[in-house]
Amino acid sequence: MDALLTLSSKGQLVIPARLRHLLGLQPGDRLELTLEADGLRLRPHAPALHASAQALIGCAGYQGPVIPLEQLDPALYAARPQP
Repeated sequence: MDALLTLSSKGQLVIPARLRHLLGLQPGDRLELTLEADGLRLRPHAPALHASAQALIGCAGYQGPVIPLEQLDPALYAARPQP
């Protein structure tokens, strides 16, 4: 056991400073509480990453010229009828 916590009359728990520091928790951080067969699991909330394709352009650090999609995946465009 890493810590023994006491539930307050308001339903609140205090995570000891030592554990908050080890986990890098800051005031306002959100935590996930999951009910499991053998008890409760409390862990930092990792929000889902929702990024548009536009936001991802350049994330790999490619510095060369722009390459049209037709050149990157010619098979995709070969199978399509041209308008």
